[in-house]
Amino acid sequence: MAKRKSSLVRSSTKLHKWLGWTGGLALLFFAISGITHPLMTWTGPKAASFFPPQVKVSSEHAAQIPKILKQNKIDRAIMAKIIPSIDGALLQVTQSNKAPRRYFDLATGDEKLNYDQKQAIWLARYYSGLKSTPIKSIAFQTEFSSAYPWVNRLLPVYRVEFETADSKTTFIYTELGALAGMTNNWKTSVQSVFRTFHSWAWLDDFEYARVFLMMLFLLSLLGMAITGIALIFMIKKRSIPDGRRKWHRALSFAIWLPLFLFTASGIYHLLHSSFGDNHRGLKLGQPIDLSASRFGENLSWLEEFKGKAFNSLSLVEGITNGAKTPRLLYRISIPKGKPGQAVSRSKRFKGMATEKQSFYFDALTGEKAKLNDKELNDKDIALYIAKTQLGFSAEQLQQTKLVTHFGPHYDFRNKRLPVWRLDFDTPKGDKLFIDPATGMLVDRLVNLDRYEGYSFSLLHKWNFLAPLIGREKRDIVISVILIAAIGFTFLGYLMLFKRRRSSS
Repeated sequence: MAKRKSSLVRSSTKLHKWLGWTGGLALLFFAISGITHPLMTWTGPKAASFFPPQVKVSSEHAAQIPKILKQNKIDRAIMAKIIPSIDGALLQVTQSNKAPRRYFDLATGDEKLNYDQKQAIWLARYYSGLKSTPIKSIAFQTEFSSAYPWVNRLLPVYRVEFETADSKTTFIYTELGALAGMTNNWKTSVQSVFRTFHSWAWLDDFEYARVFLMMLFLLSLLGMAITGIALIFMIKKRSIPDGRRKWHRALSFAIWLPLFLFTASGIYHLLHSSFGDNHRGLKLGQPIDLSASRFGENLSWLEEFKGKAFNSLSLVEGITNGAKTPRLLYRISIPKGKPGQAVSRSKRFKGMATEKQSFYFDALTGEKAKLNDKELNDKDIALYIAKTQLGFSAEQLQQTKLVTHFGPHYDFRNKRLPVWRLDFDTPKGDKLFIDPATGMLVDRLVNLDRYEGYSFSLLHKWNFLAPLIGREKRDIVISVILIAAIGFTFLGYLMLFKRRRSSS
């Protein structure tokens, strides 16, 4: 037994030293770049306004909608809604997600040509707080980039760069009137370090090579961690005169488990994101019929909201009492916060709903829309979208839930709150996150994505600590562990170089 243990110790020692050369390099790459993520999160530029701008809508405005659509021969569109702008209330029409949105003057009915860019600049100034700073550049961006990576989800966006010392840049998604992202020279530089050494984005065009090389580093790091802790438990505690070996052993007790969790979940994340089916991401709704026959003249219902500000007044489809076919509906979005109001970073990461309440009115009759003799609501519309546009049935539905904060299933990357979560009994275990205000499928989560999400959230990002100590202190804990890991690696390399010199 003792002989077998001695042989195992020798084999583990040899393997640990051999893996140390590659594993140590991997640990340096991933630990140093890992620290940049919380650094980027907490030191990057902060929006001056959180809640979107608001608009006041009159019956005269609403009466113009069918006239404008007919005048401009628009009988189908993905989205049509009255939105705020620097020029007051305008009709915004989306006919393709890949093209700029169209805008129409509600007084004259005339189209405001090339206005989407002007809207983006106005929103960029609103969210950044830079009311009079000159614009350095503006571009319509249809692909993700190093400064605006895939985690931001929303496309297309306008990249609006200001003439400031730090080149403050906003990414604006005009469909929602939303700030999709904000950066500056500092954040872009830190983000480049993270993408280069943590996710190896420089090899994105050679995915198999990226996965092969990252797996080589990750597996050597995992093997180094396993053999290292095995040695600690197999070799009896003894006095170690060499200070480097003493500290190396002491640090290994503190970091081996976090290191194992980081690495194992990183491997899972890499393989899943590279080779798993991607169901995630935003998907706009299908075009709806906006022909003149679907509109009526009764707009008296707007008197109930006279003088009140809306997030928007949009057109959606849904089933109502006694209707055999979908009805065209006006949807009123009542805002939750005040325009120009900012919130703390922690509240922004936790998530806050931008809408307080919604109301639906039949576009043809002007009456409040009802279903099963109850007022039509967002859950009804979300179910309608899931059934008619996404192919799910009411029989498959397991539960519905209003999501007003970010969490493990629907995180900060999705940007949009509130949304409705619909769980369906399907072989893949579908969870849909639908925004009734726009008819968007904001995200789709299946079981395989969910399992990987749990692993990444709990084992890699340690989100289980956030409710206990807060996000900022969680980031501090992770950073301290990573700094200790960096010191541990340098000590390991000093020992390896010393052994190599002594053996030569």
